[in-house]
Amino acid sequence: MLALDSPRRCLPTVPRTRPTSRPLPSIPRPLSCKACKTCITSCNAELPLSAIPPESPSFRGFSGKASLFTETYNVTLSTPKMELMSSGAYRLSEITCTKCTAYLGYKIVRAFEKSESWKESRFLLELAELENPWLDSSDSEDSS
Repeated sequence: MLALDSPRRCLPTVPRTRPTSRPLPSIPRPLSCKACKTCITSCNAELPLSAIPPESPSFRGFSGKASLFTETYNVTLSTPKMELMSSGAYRLSEITCTKCTAYLGYKIVRAFEKSESWKESRFLLELAELENPWLDSSDSEDSS
């Protein structure tokens, strides 16, 4: 039974001013759009070699060398379209920079070959369209 003359419990008062928010941490080893320097992804988001089958050692986009990434930022995806490539048929969404609308690569929405299904939901970014301050300039202009 509750005593009527017991002291009532009060909630703590809410502070009137909100504390200032801290800035977000910087992205480690960023890769930026070459045209406008907007951060697009991180070197840490590159798909590890252990996740890539041995029969797929390198990737090429429409304009040259490319790499697969697991996440991107500040990009716009187009409506997916069917494309026939040397490794099979894919449904692809073109990736463009949100700030300057420069072409950066494409997202593999669906792979129709079972052996290529590991590429689904990955972002294939054209290395020629990205700026990487962590690489020496002689490495980025390497031709094969």
